[in-house]
Amino acid sequence: MKRRRFVTRMIPTTLWASAVLHGQSFSGEAKNIEQANYQYLKTNEAETLAAWCKSIVSGADVAGVAQFVDQSLAGPPAASLLLLRYLDASDMAGFYRSGIAGIDAESHHRFDLPFLKLSPDQQKDMIAAAVASKMKIWTDPDPNFFYFISRSDAVDVVYGTESGFAEIGIPYLAHIPPLQPW
Repeated sequence: MKRRRFVTRMIPTTLWASAVLHGQSFSGEAKNIEQANYQYLKTNEAETLAAWCKSIVSGADVAGVAQFVDQSLAGPPAASLLLLRYLDASDMAGFYRSGIAGIDAESHHRFDLPFLKLSPDQQKDMIAAAVASKMKIWTDPDPNFFYFISRSDAVDVVYGTESGFAEIGIPYLAHIPPLQPW
């Protein structure tokens, strides 16, 4: 790839990453205003999903996994980029809402805290329990399947983008460059 093309492709990615990282440093009030832009998910649901995905794939929260899922749920199902669309498209929105509620219910049962308030080790224990199908009260949707789907979403957002490919040293080589990062 020639230098000029590389630089012109990296500018939008850099600006997007800068905006995301800058948004992380706002006060609590500004953060609420920013997160009010979710079209489908409630702010607490989006934050829980982002924290869950961050525990699975480092950087998924900053890469915008909650926005990715929210945007896909709010749009027409045929335009969704979620893996769930191809596996069980009957009620994608209900699947995510129930899964997020299950995460918090299990967290409250195990630790008397919402998932967002858990330590990183406690969050990883929850992930391990989901993978091993050893959740105590969360049963629907199946925690192992929810882990599989949310892991796919996190990987797509972190590594399935032009900047994600660059981070792992693989040329992106898109036939048609995407209009959005994901």
